[in-house]
Amino acid sequence: MRKLLLSACLVSLSVPAMASCEDVKSQIDAKLQAKGVVSYTLEIVPVASVAAAPAAASGAAAAAPAKAVEGKVVGNCEGETKQIIYKRN
Repeated sequence: MRKLLLSACLVSLSVPAMASCEDVKSQIDAKLQAKGVVSYTLEIVPVASVAAAPAAASGAAAAAPAKAVEGKVVGNCEGETKQIIYKRN
């Protein structure tokens, strides 16, 4: 019985960590609209793209060319393999 309860707790804790990117993006979008923010974009990008942006800005050569992403990280999804970037228009 303890093992069943423990496994149920672990599964319930891991579900939000594996949230769909579109679900997280829509939740963030709803919060921004509720605050009255009108001109912005939300973009879903792989974590490697976000990590490469500071290296590209400093002039360091990256091992693999990645699209530099500018903006503020406002969320992550799919097991923290992707991030949601907020950019003001």
